[in-house]
Amino acid sequence: MRVGGGRGEDRNSVVWTVLRKEIRETLRDRRTILIMVVVPIFLYPVFLVLIEQLAIFGQRQLEERPAAVAVIDADTATYRFLDDSPILHVSRDSAVSTAALGEGEIEAAVVFPVRSPDEESTLRARIVYDGSRERSRYARDVVENRLNEWGDTLLAARLRDRGLPADFGQPLAVADSSVATAERAGGYALGRFLPMILIMMTVLGAFYPAIDMAAGEKERGTLEPLLTAAVPPREIVMGKFLAVSIIALTAAALNLGSMLLTFQSGLFQAGRAAGLQFTLPLGAVVMVLALLIPLAVLFSALFLGIAVRSRSFKEAQNALTPVYILSFLPALLPLMPGVPFSPLLAVVPVGGVALLVRELMGGEVERVPALLALASTVFYAGLALWFASRAFGREDVLFGSGAGHVARGSPIERLRAWRTTRREVPLAAESFALVGAVALLYFYVGRGLQMGRGEQGILLSQWLLLALPAVLFALLGPYNVKRTLALRAPPVRALVAAVLIILGGIPFGWMIGWLQSFVLPIPEEFLNALQQLVSAGDTRRFLWLLLLVAVTPAICEELVFRGVLLQGLGREMPMARAIAVSALIFGAFHLSTETVIRFLPTAWLGALLGYVVWHTRSILAAMLMHFLNNAVVVAAVSIPAIRDRFADPQSPPPWVLVAAAPVLLVVGLRLLPKRAEVADAPTAGLPPRDVPDGAPTVHSR
Repeated sequence: MRVGGGRGEDRNSVVWTVLRKEIRETLRDRRTILIMVVVPIFLYPVFLVLIEQLAIFGQRQLEERPAAVAVIDADTATYRFLDDSPILHVSRDSAVSTAALGEGEIEAAVVFPVRSPDEESTLRARIVYDGSRERSRYARDVVENRLNEWGDTLLAARLRDRGLPADFGQPLAVADSSVATAERAGGYALGRFLPMILIMMTVLGAFYPAIDMAAGEKERGTLEPLLTAAVPPREIVMGKFLAVSIIALTAAALNLGSMLLTFQSGLFQAGRAAGLQFTLPLGAVVMVLALLIPLAVLFSALFLGIAVRSRSFKEAQNALTPVYILSFLPALLPLMPGVPFSPLLAVVPVGGVALLVRELMGGEVERVPALLALASTVFYAGLALWFASRAFGREDVLFGSGAGHVARGSPIERLRAWRTTRREVPLAAESFALVGAVALLYFYVGRGLQMGRGEQGILLSQWLLLALPAVLFALLGPYNVKRTLALRAPPVRALVAAVLIILGGIPFGWMIGWLQSFVLPIPEEFLNALQQLVSAGDTRRFLWLLLLVAVTPAICEELVFRGVLLQGLGREMPMARAIAVSALIFGAFHLSTETVIRFLPTAWLGALLGYVVWHTRSILAAMLMHFLNNAVVVAAVSIPAIRDRFADPQSPPPWVLVAAAPVLLVVGLRLLPKRAEVADAPTAGLPPRDVPDGAPTVHSR
């Protein structure tokens, strides 16, 4: 017991020593102190007061001189009413001059229809203005308000001439009254933008310290001696992690305190003018700070894990900047109108905490989403901490460039080094690069082809933007083409197993989509568009749809995802992780701006395809499975007998399919050849050492 206690005390002593060292060095850094302390104290008072004064100054500038307005074909009474306004400079004109509006000679023009003086029909005036100029938009608003007043005057005169009461022309008057107090209304307004600022400052507080404590020390040569000391690396990473977390939390707390003090001091008068009072009880402030703890843990560990994998401060900064930017996207959820604090959104990384802070500001918090947001953030923080600790425990990351080393030098030198280093399959980073490139091409160019050329555009985008880049990548790169694209003839047994697996997997995918519809309903627009695309009225149309929807994606998408991507991942990852990552990327590739319902069923399909390719070492089996999956969809929509019974995606799969699916799946998996049974040479899963060009090799393309 005594020995164990001593070891625990020694471990805590190491963590505490590293923590004190990092905090001390951080406090000596003027830039960090400036960002953490000075900026929050002075930023919000100066910023809010400056914004308020600039708004007042801008409004006064607009009202400083009357707006020049041309009036066309107005009667004398209307012209005089407009001319009586002290903020309008009215002149008669015969026509609208676009040039005069564009050059600022006039700010707006009012065009009236020509009619007889005694006519009492509705007078429809048209205001012409330049929407790209602030003064013209201001003149439009002033003229519109003035004309509304003139309309009320004309209506009152007509009612008076007929002996009717003044309110006869207004049978219904509506007024609103909010029951929310000024404090609650202020909390609602504060909850819209406060989460984004707090998250931004928390992330920023962890950004530079994480880079300096990992990549910075690596660049200065002080990390290696620290890690070679007689202490476990996990204690060192724990000390650094705690230091970054404390710095990030301190920055967030100072920003929150400075902001609340600024609002409560009365310096910001705009909220008072709108009937808002920005006050928060101490309990809400404490809860917000408590929520920031797992968020700070998440970003501290994530940034440390990424930074330690970089070779220099600059490289770490470049690697972390996209993560820094992406973290703001879910933080914008509270700003969007109509976004509820639902259980589904509560588990969105960063977004769940942002929505929970919004609810705390408003004073109403639902218990289940709140617990989900907190628990999921703690879970993500644990994953990030595991990610960082793994990096600090790997010698190839800490002391070398590892397998993914990219040659230094100019882009031409790097390209030459890439071309002259022979290897069986791409590195994982190279596979990711290809998938990222084709995804961008497909998003920007493919959408244009599909919108401009319809079904022919779908065909062109698949072959030109997916299949062609994958084949060129394998041909032009220093790889074995057959291994990179998994171009191996599978045994008949493997093809039979693949058919059974996909027939058993389709009902499971259907079940996933049906269960998902309880949380994410399938949009009617999506169903109508899908039915319109894949419905066939005759045999010729049916065969064309099979080519378009089944054959083409089965070939083109498999070359990218089960070819280049899975083979590259299999080089550096265990089987399960490589299949899971490729499946998730495959599902993400099929996301659209209209709906996210395709992600989980498509990822499930990708996992089945990846598992079969891994064991058969053949992409042809996956192409057959992909074809059958998509062909079933075409048949379900096009063949009346099938459509009437099975084509409703919002209903659960029939019990016959549910009962048969596990049997087919198990039989197919048992029949599938094991990976060792089809191994005949070094493959994607067991790659040989990279060999420079000119060295003897045991195989050729």
